[in-house]
Amino acid sequence: MFGLSDINAVLSIWDRIKKGTADDQAIQASDTVASRFVRLFEKHDIHRNQIPRFFGHGLTLDSVSSNEKLIAQLSPEILHAAAELFAIRLEWLEGADDQLYDTQNFYKYPEGYGEFLKELKSKGDHRLMIKLVLTDYGYRDENALLVIEEEIANLGDETIVRYYLCSGWSHKYYKCRADLAACIAMTLNQQGGIRSTWKQGPINTFCEGKGFISDLYSLPYACRRDWLLRKRYAKAGWHPEHWIYDPEASLPLS
Repeated sequence: MFGLSDINAVLSIWDRIKKGTADDQAIQASDTVASRFVRLFEKHDIHRNQIPRFFGHGLTLDSVSSNEKLIAQLSPEILHAAAELFAIRLEWLEGADDQLYDTQNFYKYPEGYGEFLKELKSKGDHRLMIKLVLTDYGYRDENALLVIEEEIANLGDETIVRYYLCSGWSHKYYKCRADLAACIAMTLNQQGGIRSTWKQGPINTFCEGKGFISDLYSLPYACRRDWLLRKRYAKAGWHPEHWIYDPEASLPLS
């Protein structure tokens, strides 16, 4: 026999299910083409009100003032132009899937990276910068990401950048690390320099092209405490060039 407490428990569970369903529906309702369009610009340091000045395509301050007004102005041509501008997947902007960026995989084919970088450099006068993002998280998981930053414009004091991702790396696996080191060498040859940063926790979502790179850069730095309980950055003395010039540095980074 069910008692009053059992009935209350069932009702409580049902209330939580209804609340969860309502929350999911609210998230889905807010994730429209218009909201993704605005988020795309905002994640590249362009405020909603700056979209008409920066992007053009007939958009006005009034038409971007709300998602309801914006959706009436968005056409396939505008969506395609925005996707091309920031080198993101049109399917993400259309809401068809969650992968933002196409990714390049040069594991076992590092020479392809050199060709890809050379092709980007030949397309125009935009400045390129290369950043290697790593984490200690995982072994076989993707825990390294080569990000090619292309400066495409200036807006006030902000430099607007689009990103190209070279993924598929596990820097703790020696064969993969060797190919990654070859890519670093080609970067030094073509660009003259490369930057690096260590992040806490997993970064495989970003390696799969499913997160904005600005969010990746916002992740906490990997750090550890020394004997005086003061924080310092992990691998603070390590640089990607060490894999090229220091044989011992090519050993696993632990």
